[in-house]
Amino acid sequence: MLKRILTAVVALILLLPILIWGGNWGRTAVFALIAGFSVYEMVSCCGLLKNILISVPCILGSALCVFVPIVCKNRFFGAAAAMLFLVSLVLIYFLFYAVFNHKKVNVERLLMFFALVIYITAGFTALAGMGYAFGVWAIAFVLAVSWSTDTFAYFSGMLFGKRKLCPDISPKKTIAGAIGGTIFGTLAGLLVFWIAGIKLQFAIYALPLSIVSQLGDLSASVVKRHMGVKDYGKIFPGHGGVVDRFDSIIPVSILMAVVFSVHIVFSGLI
Repeated sequence: MLKRILTAVVALILLLPILIWGGNWGRTAVFALIAGFSVYEMVSCCGLLKNILISVPCILGSALCVFVPIVCKNRFFGAAAAMLFLVSLVLIYFLFYAVFNHKKVNVERLLMFFALVIYITAGFTALAGMGYAFGVWAIAFVLAVSWSTDTFAYFSGMLFGKRKLCPDISPKKTIAGAIGGTIFGTLAGLLVFWIAGIKLQFAIYALPLSIVSQLGDLSASVVKRHMGVKDYGKIFPGHGGVVDRFDSIIPVSILMAVVFSVHIVFSGLI
């Protein structure tokens, strides 16, 4: 447990200055780097790392895609159209690769990896886009909800957990942990909105997003179970790989970006 806490503290000390003072390009560069590492871990997990025609373009492409919102100056429809175009190109590339290598490649695993690459890239692109459009508080909201949920689910489960939540997917997770994580994740979201001076009624999103973050964690565990691996990597002692640390943040970022976009386009409430 001590190793887990120390790793989290060191990571925050390194990450926070960039998020606060790094500006849009600095923050985007950090998320691009994290996206690239996440895809690297995922391509390794899926057993496709040696296929350089798949691994290299996906790792570099994912990192570059995170810059789409800042390049498009966060024009919602322009950025969305660019991402849709890029996703279509990548899908065509994967399908054509499967045609020419159908005897050597597991097509099911290849297409699952494609879906995971899009998922990871969308998550960090959304996070970077929210930072560009709204400022660091939007990023802080996502990180606070996700990481507070994860942290307090861990401690709540350790202290009060008896009944397992879903032992077939994640044996250590408990119902008490899920409840504790949801409560404190929601409170963390409320705190960020209060500090940022945002209308607190919008902080109600913290509650469902706290639940979403736990589902994101479990989703990543399902993939690991399917692939027969314990962790996605070893870069964070006590936590595992980059995906292990950011798996809950990815779906929260995507859904929060959708919520913000809806408010911008239809009501201008933020």
